[in-house]
Amino acid sequence: MTSLPIILAHGICPFHRLLPFASCRDNGSDDRFHYFRRIRSTLIAKGFTVFHAGVGWSSSLERRAFDLRNEILRFTDSFRRWPNVHIIAHSMGGLDARYMIYRYGMDKRVVSLTTIGTPHLGTSYADWGLRNFSFLIGWARPLGLDLSGFRDLTRDECERRNLALAGYEEESTVIYRTVAGVQPRSRICKHFRFAYEIISREEGENDGLVSLHSAKWKDKYFLEIIDADHLNQIGWWDGAEESAGIGKEDFERGIREWYVRLALGLENLEGV
Repeated sequence: MTSLPIILAHGICPFHRLLPFASCRDNGSDDRFHYFRRIRSTLIAKGFTVFHAGVGWSSSLERRAFDLRNEILRFTDSFRRWPNVHIIAHSMGGLDARYMIYRYGMDKRVVSLTTIGTPHLGTSYADWGLRNFSFLIGWARPLGLDLSGFRDLTRDECERRNLALAGYEEESTVIYRTVAGVQPRSRICKHFRFAYEIISREEGENDGLVSLHSAKWKDKYFLEIIDADHLNQIGWWDGAEESAGIGKEDFERGIREWYVRLALGLENLEGV
C-alpha cells in the first residue's frame, strides 16, 4: 500500500458545493453527498491518506491548475510532509492536473496521474455548447461567475494544448494512466442523454459527456473501460441503473471497491 497521499481532483461544476450539508465539505469525515461520493472515506478506511482538492468551480484551466497546485502544497506542507503525491482525477480534473504538472514543473512531485472520464481530446458536447451558448460566458462574468473553463473542453482547444504539452509529457517521469466509462443509452443518466446523442453521432461510444476515444487519450496510457456513466464514475447511482434492474447499494459498493483496487495498484508505480 502506498504511503504517499492520494489527491482526488474533481471535474467542472462540482455539484456538491451547491448543497448546504456539512457532508459536502471537501475533507470532512462524512462524504455521502460529496462529488466523490464515499470514495475518500472508503479509501481512508483501507489505510490510505486521501485529500479532496477544491479548484475553481467553472474557471479557466489556467486558474484551476493554479488552484490545484496550491491545494497540493497545502496538503503536503510544500512537500515537507510528503515528498510526492498520486493524483486520481475525474473529468476536467484530469486536464487540470496535466496542465498543472506542465505549467509548474511538477513532474518530479507527481508520481502518477490516473484520469477517469477525462476529455483529453475534448468533447463534441462542449463544441455544441460553445456554438450555441458562448454568449453566456460574457453575461456571467459581471455577476462574478467565471464560466471560461467550458472553452478549455472543446476539441480544438484540447488539440492545441495537447500539441503544446506533448514534448514535456513524453520526457516526464509522471506515470499517466487513463480509464474510460462506456454504457448504452438506456443506462445513461437521463440528464446526460442529450449530450450522449451528440457525442455518439460525432465520436462514438461514450459515458454521457466524454467519448471512449477522448477518455482513452493514448493507447500506451490506457488502463481499462469500466461499466459506468459519467456520474457513476464518482460513486453515484442513478435512476437509469434502477430501470436496468441494478440496485443502488450493490452498484455503489462496486464502484467503491473499484477505487480501492485502483489505489492498491499505486504502490507498484513508485520507483518505476
